[in-house]
Amino acid sequence: MFRKSTLIVALAAVVLLLGTSCDTLVTLSKPNVTTEAVNTGATLRLTWTAVTDAQSYEITTDDSTFTTTSTSFDVTTPTGTIDVRAVNGNDKSDPATIDCKVVETSSLVLYGISDASGNDPSGLAFTTSGSASALSLDDANKATIDFVCDDQQATVLPVGFINAGDYGWTQNSKVNTLMDAGTTDYDAFKFAAASGYTTQLPTLANGVYALWLSTSASWTSSGHFAKAKIISVEQPTGTYYKITLRVAYQKLGGLRWLVN
Repeated sequence: MFRKSTLIVALAAVVLLLGTSCDTLVTLSKPNVTTEAVNTGATLRLTWTAVTDAQSYEITTDDSTFTTTSTSFDVTTPTGTIDVRAVNGNDKSDPATIDCKVVETSSLVLYGISDASGNDPSGLAFTTSGSASALSLDDANKATIDFVCDDQQATVLPVGFINAGDYGWTQNSKVNTLMDAGTTDYDAFKFAAASGYTTQLPTLANGVYALWLSTSASWTSSGHFAKAKIISVEQPTGTYYKITLRVAYQKLGGLRWLVN
């Protein structure tokens, strides 16, 4: 009788152990996440297909963690990185990571268009990958240029940025705009405004500016936002101006977050 009872207890323990082990064998796939800027670029909407065996999903930003049972989530506060994980009890999938940080170019030199040499770069151009470059105003570059460093037009004196599309070049119809960010703290400026922009603006040493790169006069998800810090403004010969700037580009279309 003792042996039978012992055997029953032992079998029950094995069954319990197997059941417990089965609970830890859940393997969750990493969510396949797509992103979309909404709310005129203030919000990043995440969507993903349901993950097999997931009971919920965990969304982690730079300073917060959220849980949802839905397959979409809106992040409303600027953040550099977002991780999305599938969750089942204590089991979590590997994270799907969305990089929301800006792409930085730490130093770029532009010359005002009154520079007599004509070969020094006066054009600021961004690529879709976020890199910035300084280009001369040669015809071959005109379609690419986003802003011109101008020290002649009255609207920007002594020196400032003008949308390349304002020059009437047949190669360029961009509607790029900019505005004073109202701060000198480049790193702390993380969220571009939705309005208040102009296509021509003077730029001062130590100023920080929001740049809106677009081919449309209104917000669309195909536009891009950037920020610029004017490190220095000089007059090398007492005539034309030379500026050194630091720039950063948000590669996610339409998103107004500018987190380093």
